[in-house]
Amino acid sequence: MNLILSIAALLLGPLIYAAGKKNKLVRRLLDGLIILSIAVIIFVHIIPEALAQGGAYVYVVILLGVAFPMLLERLFRKATDTAHLMIVAIAAVGLLVHAVIDGLALLAGNGLGLAQAIILHRLPVGMAIWWVVRPALGTPIAIGVFTLIILATTTGYFMGESVVPMAETQTLALFQAFVAGSLIHVVIFGVKHDHG
Repeated sequence: MNLILSIAALLLGPLIYAAGKKNKLVRRLLDGLIILSIAVIIFVHIIPEALAQGGAYVYVVILLGVAFPMLLERLFRKATDTAHLMIVAIAAVGLLVHAVIDGLALLAGNGLGLAQAIILHRLPVGMAIWWVVRPALGTPIAIGVFTLIILATTTGYFMGESVVPMAETQTLALFQAFVAGSLIHVVIFGVKHDHG
C-alpha cells in the first residue's frame, strides 16, 4: 500500500501544479513550495545521507556539483541550453538513485512514520519534476522521467535487502553529493538563467 500511495502522490504533483498555474498567486506559491521542497530534500535527506556514507569528502563534491553547471555554461557559452539539459539529466539520474532509496524506505519494517514522510515528499517532487523537466525537455521526456522514477522506486521496494549494500557505498554517497550540488545550483539560479 505504501508503494501505491507514493506513486499516486508523485503523479498528483503535476496535476496540482497544472491546476495552480492558471492563477498567478497560486503559481508563485507553488513555485516557492517547489524550491523549498528541493531545498529540504537536499539539506534534510541527500546531504546527511551522503555525509553518513561518504565522510568529509562530501563537502568538496557538493561544491564541485554547484560549480559544474557554471563550468558547463562557460564551455558551452553558445550552447547554454545544452549545458542546462546536461544539468537536468544529472539531476534526473540523481532522482532515480534517490527513488531506489525511497523504495527501500517504504518497506513496512522501516516504520510508518518514515513511509508517511516519503509519501508526503513525493507530492512536491512530482511538482518539481514537472516544473523543471517539462519546460526544458518537453512533456514526453517528463513522462519518461516519471516512469523511470516509478520503476526505480518499485525496484527498491521489491529488491529490498539486495539493494541495501548498493545504497550504502561511498561512491553512491559522493554521487548523491554531486547531484545535491547541482540541485543547489538549480534552486539558486533556476534552470534557465544568467549569472551576470
